[in-house]
Amino acid sequence: KTSTWTMMISVVGLPSLILSFVTGSTAALTTTCKGSRLPEGRLHIAYATGRSLREGKVVEACCEHGVNVIVWAFAHLTADGVEPTFDVEEVVRTKALIADRGHDVVHLVSFGGWNGPHPSTRRSGKEWYDIWKKWNTGVFDGVDWDLEGHDDPTAETTTLTPALIALIVEFSALARSDGYVAGLAPPESYLDVGSSTFDLELNHQPRSPWDFSFPYAGRNAYAAILAEYQDFDFVSVQFYEGYSSACYALTRQGQNPADYLVDRARRFADGFDVEVDDGRSFRVKVPPERLVFGFANGWADGQKFVRFDPHDIAQAFHRLGHKRAPRGTMFWVLDEEGVDAPHHPVAMAPLRRSKLEDSPYFFARDLTDAFRKTEVAAKLATLADDW
Repeated sequence: KTSTWTMMISVVGLPSLILSFVTGSTAALTTTCKGSRLPEGRLHIAYATGRSLREGKVVEACCEHGVNVIVWAFAHLTADGVEPTFDVEEVVRTKALIADRGHDVVHLVSFGGWNGPHPSTRRSGKEWYDIWKKWNTGVFDGVDWDLEGHDDPTAETTTLTPALIALIVEFSALARSDGYVAGLAPPESYLDVGSSTFDLELNHQPRSPWDFSFPYAGRNAYAAILAEYQDFDFVSVQFYEGYSSACYALTRQGQNPADYLVDRARRFADGFDVEVDDGRSFRVKVPPERLVFGFANGWADGQKFVRFDPHDIAQAFHRLGHKRAPRGTMFWVLDEEGVDAPHHPVAMAPLRRSKLEDSPYFFARDLTDAFRKTEVAAKLATLADDW
């Protein structure tokens, strides 16, 4: 089928620094895509690493806590080919265990990560796709692009180059045309509805007025990818980026978490302008059926890395309604599920969950339960009104 996701790009001739996105008036790459392999309904995405495999947390999350998409982190596209940082044979065995218990779960492989290498642009997107497809042998249902910056703000990977954007676009278009899933996972500053500023470098100070230096934020660099290609299955925005705008709004300004999420969802759906130069701009829109909100589980400290309580997340989705709510949620990382995390959300909400303060924390379970309870409460309220 051909995707019906449309994106307006209201600019004539973007500068060559980005790519030749637009020639004449408006243009963007489109492709005929086969049906997505993603589950029906709400997506509940979780990242997993080799540690998750060793500790058996993936099966539990999928079979008991509602996770229906696993993103395996990470694999790198290097001069030697595809190099995973986890045991692929263990992934195969884990997939079989989940399937044997009757659960339909999609498995993706992610490229990138913080400090992770970016794919070499000496090969084209098509060349990399052909290499990945041969390596994959049917293990993974698709890919996730999570290319980020580096601890060293002068490193080569602190720039999302035009050649790299072209690689991502070509690879993803070919994967989608073959029926694979292709997703993006930008940190919040890399796709920021609260800002129109654009730059491909990933070593800026945060947009929010923190009173210290932290040169690791972006300026809507992933908007360049979305301007060029429109058919990603999902775009999962990482609110847990270090010192993100979400973190500032919640921890410094005291904004209600549900209000923040509702506002962001509406802005993505309505679209926002990204300015290039000389007052020219292009418009980026991520419709609800493609939008995923990304959160941290127990590892986040609530100071540098923001936390959202599952109850607030469920409330935000409920307030948005079926047509305006994002497609689903994502969280980093399964490794931290079921541990007595020092940053357990109970510490932030003692009145709500004080009796559970010493219990292991399962974000996936609590989020699934919060959605269920919110939906039940809404139905009961409707029945009461009818009565």
